[in-house]
Amino acid sequence: MSEVLPKRSELPKEQQWSIETVFADEAEWKRAFQEVLASLDALRAFAGRLGESAQTLLLALQTRDRLSLAAQKVGLYASLNLSTDGANPTYAAMNAQASGLIAQVNAAAAFIVPEILRIEPAKLEQFMAQEPGLAVYRHYLERLQLRRAHIRSAEVEEVMAQVGDPLASLSAAAAAATNADMAFRPVEFDGMRLPVSHATIGGLLVHESPLVRKLAWEHYADGHLALKNTLAATLQGSMKAFVFQARARNYPSSLEMSLALNHIPKKVYDNLLETFRAHLPLWHRYWAIRKRANGGVLHTYDVPTYDAPAPLRSGPTLSFAEAAEMVIRGMEPLGPEYVEPMRKGLFEERWVDWGLNQGKRAGAYSSGLKGTHPFIFMSFQNDLFSMSTLAHELGHSMHSYFTRLHQPHVYCRYSLFVAEVASNFNQALTRARLLEEAPNDDFKIAVLEEAFANFHRYLFVMPTLARFELECYQKLERGEALNAAFLTGRMAELFAEGYGGEVEIDPERLGSSWMNFSHLYSPYYVYQYATGISAANALAQDVLREGEPAARRYLEFLKAGDSVFPLDALRIAGIDMESPEPIRRAFGVLERLIDELERLVSSR
Repeated sequence: MSEVLPKRSELPKEQQWSIETVFADEAEWKRAFQEVLASLDALRAFAGRLGESAQTLLLALQTRDRLSLAAQKVGLYASLNLSTDGANPTYAAMNAQASGLIAQVNAAAAFIVPEILRIEPAKLEQFMAQEPGLAVYRHYLERLQLRRAHIRSAEVEEVMAQVGDPLASLSAAAAAATNADMAFRPVEFDGMRLPVSHATIGGLLVHESPLVRKLAWEHYADGHLALKNTLAATLQGSMKAFVFQARARNYPSSLEMSLALNHIPKKVYDNLLETFRAHLPLWHRYWAIRKRANGGVLHTYDVPTYDAPAPLRSGPTLSFAEAAEMVIRGMEPLGPEYVEPMRKGLFEERWVDWGLNQGKRAGAYSSGLKGTHPFIFMSFQNDLFSMSTLAHELGHSMHSYFTRLHQPHVYCRYSLFVAEVASNFNQALTRARLLEEAPNDDFKIAVLEEAFANFHRYLFVMPTLARFELECYQKLERGEALNAAFLTGRMAELFAEGYGGEVEIDPERLGSSWMNFSHLYSPYYVYQYATGISAANALAQDVLREGEPAARRYLEFLKAGDSVFPLDALRIAGIDMESPEPIRRAFGVLERLIDELERLVSSR
C-alpha cells in the first residue's frame, strides 16, 4: 500500500491560496510584465536631474516606487506558483524571468541613491520645505545619509544592481537542486511505502513508530548528502557574493554591512551569542530530562535540527479549521481590530496554502505586497505543531497587513530584525491560552511540546546556525575556502556542544543540517530569529500582565513598518533590544517551561 500525494491540479481549492487575486491568469501576468518593461525608460529619464527641483525629486521617487511595486507583483505571482509546484518548468521559467525583471528595475533605479547623496543636505532640506509631497520620504532620506560613506558612483551602483540577478542565481540553483532534483528513498513500514519528501518529512518525524522516525530522518539526510558538493559550492558562492558587496562598499566586514543595513548596533549581535552560550547548560538540562522521559536514550533523529523533537506523548489531532480557531482565541487579547481581519483571511479570503501536493517545496512563509492580501505557505499536518506554524505565519501576515494598511510603499518592507517578533508573539500568546485551557496533563504536555519545538528552533538551532554562519564568513574573509567536509564537520561540532553529551549523534547526517536551511542564503538572517523570539516572549508577557495598554502599544508597533528604525519600532512596543535583558527573559520563560515538563514527567 502506498501513500501518493495528489497533483497540484487535484488539490481542493479550499486548501490553496487565492493566487488569482494577484493575477487572474498567466496572460494577465505577461501583460503586467511587458508594462513594467515598457515603463523603464520613464524612470531612466530622471537620471542626472534629481537636483533640479523638489518636484523632480518627488516624481522620480514616486516613479521608482510605482515600478518597483509593479515588478514585485510580477515576481510574487511567479514565486507563489513555483513554491507550490517546484517541478513545473513553466513556473521555473516565469520565476527566472521575474527575477530578471526586478533586477532591471533595480538597475534602472540605481542612479537615485548616489544622486540624492550628491545633493547638499541644506538644499535637500530646502526641497523638503518647498514640496509637501516629499514629507513622506523624510525618514527614507535620513536613512540614506547614514549610508553616505558606502554609496558608490552612479556608474558603480548600476553595475552593482546589474550583478544582483546573476549573483542571486546561486540561491536559485540551490533551491532547484533541493526542491526539484533531490530524491529520497521511501520508508517501508508495516506493509506500506511511506514517501519521504520536503512536504511529508515533518509528519514522518513525529510518527508514533521510532523506526519510521529513524528511517525518515536518515533517508532525508542521505538525499541532501548526495548533493553536498553542489550545495557547498552554491553556498560558498552566495557568501562570497556578500563579502564582495561589503568590500565594494567599504565596510570592515560582511557582518558590519549586514547590521548597518538594518541599523543594528554590533553589540545586539554580540549580546545574543554571549547570552546563548551562557545558557547552554539550561539546554543540557532539557536534553537530560527528555532523555530520561525517552527511556534513557536520545538520538539525533529524536531531535531533528530542522523540525520539532519527536513527541513524548501523542498530541491531539486537529483539522485546519480547529487550528485556526485556536489561534483566533489566543489572539483575543489584541481585540477585534486584530482578530477580525485575521478571521476573514483564514475563512473567507484564502490567505493560506495548506494542502499537500506533489512538487510542493518545504517550509513555511508569509508573503504579499501592498495592494494584495497576505499569502501563507505551509503543509498542514493535523497536529499542534502545524497549528504553531500557522500562528507563526499569521503573525508575519498580520504585521504585514497593518504595515501595508498604514504605511506607503517605501516603508512597507520592514526590517528583518522586527519580522520575527510578530510571528513568535502569536505563538507565545496562543500557547498561553492553550496552557490556561488545558483539560488534562496529557494536553498540557502536548502544548509544552509545541513550546519546546518553538524554542528549540529559535533559541537553540538558530543561534547555533548564527555561530556557524559567522565562522563561514570569517573564513572567506581570510581568503580561505568552504567545502562540504568543513561545513558538515563544523556543523556537527557546534550541535554536539549544544547537546552537552545528552544526545547520541550521527555526525555526518547531523552535520548535513546546513543544507536544510535556505536562510543561509540571506546573510545574517538566522540570528534575528533568536532576537525575535526573545522580544516576542517579553511582549507577550507584557500584554498578558497589563492588558489593553500593552496591546495598544503592540498594535502601534505593527503599524510602524519601516517608517522608523527597527530598535525604535520595538521601543514603541516597550522593548529595548540593545540590552541583553529580553534575551535573558526568554531563557527565563524556557526555564519555567522546563520546570513544568520535569514536574509532569516525574509525576507519571
